[in-house]
Amino acid sequence: MVILEALGNLGEFVGAVGVVVSLVYLGLQLRQNTSSVRASSFNSMIQNSIRLLEHTFRDREFAGLVARAEEDPAVLTPEERVRWDSYMTAVFRHFGNLVYQNRVGALDAQMWESYRRDLKEHLRSPHWVAWFREHRVVFSESLVEEVACLVEEIRTEGAITAPAASPSAGRPRELPGPVTHPGRKR
Repeated sequence: MVILEALGNLGEFVGAVGVVVSLVYLGLQLRQNTSSVRASSFNSMIQNSIRLLEHTFRDREFAGLVARAEEDPAVLTPEERVRWDSYMTAVFRHFGNLVYQNRVGALDAQMWESYRRDLKEHLRSPHWVAWFREHRVVFSESLVEEVACLVEEIRTEGAITAPAASPSAGRPRELPGPVTHPGRKR
C-alpha cells in the first residue's frame, strides 16, 4: 500500500512538472509568434509606404502633379484633382492605419515616432492641412485627433500658415476637433 501511495505521489509530481514544462514551452512559442506577427506587420507597413512613394519616383508626370498640388491645388485640372484626391486619401488611410497600429500596440514606439514625424512634415504644407480638413469626415476620429495634435504642434513652432488663396491668409490654420457625424452617438 505504501509503495502504491508513493508511486501515486510520484505520478502527481511528474504530471505537475509536465504541466509546468508545457506552460513554459507554450509561453516561449507565444512570444516567438508575437515577434513574428509584429515583424510581418512592420513589413506590411513598410511595403505600403513604398507603394505610396513609388508613384512619385517612378512616374514623372505624377511627381509633377504632386509638386503642383502641394504648391497650389487650385491649378489642377479636374482629372488631376481626382488623382490628387485619390492619392491623398490613400496617404491618409495609410497614416490612419499607422495610428491604429500604434494604439493597439502593434507598432514599435520608435517606428511610430518615425511615421509621426513624417506625417508632421507633410502637414507643414498648408495645402495638406486644408485637404485633410475638407475630407476629414471619411477618416477615423483617431486620425483626426492625431492630425489636430500635429497641426497644433506645428502652429506652436510657428511653422504653418494658411494658403495665400484662402480668406484667412496669414492667420494660422485651425483644424477642428473630431467631427460629429449625424446619427452617430459619441
